[in-house]
Amino acid sequence: MRPLCYGFINVTIDLHVHTIHSSDGQYSPAEIISLAAGRGVRTLAFCDHMDFLAVPEGLDAARAGNVELFSGVEISAAFRGREHHLICYGFNPRDPRIREFIGRSCSQIWQGVPAIIGRFREMGFLLEEGDIPEWGKSVPTGVSFLDALVKRNPRDPRILRYTRGDRSGSPYLNFYQDFSRAGLGEAVSSGLPDLVQTIREVGPCGVLVLAHPGKMDRASLRELKAHGIQGIEVYSTHHGPAVTKYLAGCAASLGLLTSAGSDFHGERIKPGIGLGDVPGQPDAALIEAIRERMSAWQ
Repeated sequence: MRPLCYGFINVTIDLHVHTIHSSDGQYSPAEIISLAAGRGVRTLAFCDHMDFLAVPEGLDAARAGNVELFSGVEISAAFRGREHHLICYGFNPRDPRIREFIGRSCSQIWQGVPAIIGRFREMGFLLEEGDIPEWGKSVPTGVSFLDALVKRNPRDPRILRYTRGDRSGSPYLNFYQDFSRAGLGEAVSSGLPDLVQTIREVGPCGVLVLAHPGKMDRASLRELKAHGIQGIEVYSTHHGPAVTKYLAGCAASLGLLTSAGSDFHGERIKPGIGLGDVPGQPDAALIEAIRERMSAWQ
């Protein structure tokens, strides 16, 4: 697993890692703990998409492997017509507030999937609800849809681009980006919970960080802080040096904590992004805030 081109420092903290409890994760919780120990990652957080079932299993493996594991969940939500991701850290997986929110939100998202399937059919693809793997588990991602389309449309030239053509180097990420730009992003975001309401509902459960916000404008970041986010993921494999510098400046000027995460899914899903591949360190204050939350229920 090679690092990205702008060079990573040797880090031991990765606060954004996915397991097989995400529909686009490659490794089990125990496998990731083993990988972390081998790569010198001593603190990490599981942040599966709208799912936290990896946390209990991971905590048992982490104790045995001498790795510090934080609970985390990556929540898809809509803000001003676009999809954004919010991570809640340090929550108790048994907390009925976050369990109810995740259950209700996942159900809402799945109710919108038939409309997305309809959009693919309008494009001329063969696709049925039964083609989506693990229907109702976690939430569907680009991996879910591309795997289904490959199965039903293996010789379609538009799909061959991702299986053996010019977009096959990182097929799942490229597919998600390409079809989001083709209008499916709006269809997906229409079924998501509202970001501001999400912050209000899950804020009491843990520490809230906006994941890989890209070049979100400063005014929006200020507004989201007023609603309750405590930090932003400045250091991410989604960000190049210029965006990282911009976000670091926003965090400093707005009084937001700085987070750092690789968004590791496994090399099959995101080639070139390894566990611990993070170009910076999170704020110590963020780590302590999450530890305080964890100690309250462990």
